[in-house]
Amino acid sequence: MKTIRNKKRNYDIQTWEEKSGFLDYLSSIPSEVSRFNDSFGFDIHSFVMHPEDIDGDREMAMKVGFVLERHNPLLPELTYCLYSVLKQEMLYGYVGMCKNGSITTLKELKPIEEFKMGHVVLHEWLGQLVKASCEKIMP
Repeated sequence: MKTIRNKKRNYDIQTWEEKSGFLDYLSSIPSEVSRFNDSFGFDIHSFVMHPEDIDGDREMAMKVGFVLERHNPLLPELTYCLYSVLKQEMLYGYVGMCKNGSITTLKELKPIEEFKMGHVVLHEWLGQLVKASCEKIMP
């Protein structure tokens, strides 16, 4: 007697992060920041370490997608930053100030809902970071 095996096909199961383009978006941030720096001459770079807390909240720091910082040469004691937090499948951007591993939020920015077009919003966020550092916005 011939036995027929039921072949189960292994389908690639994509997560929301893959389907939405979120992971591709996050991986493209260094090149987009580099392009922004080359175009406008600003010294924006990735935050070297993960923040300890945001506005005193250690849990919020664990939800950070990325942190970029800008040193204003006219105010060397202040470091402004742009950070993102993923909430309910949208990436929220914030401008803040970094000091000793802590971030103090200064301004909430427009969230990214469509990650395939997120580069446009990222450039707006970077512009807001530069604006905050030039206007010397304080907490």
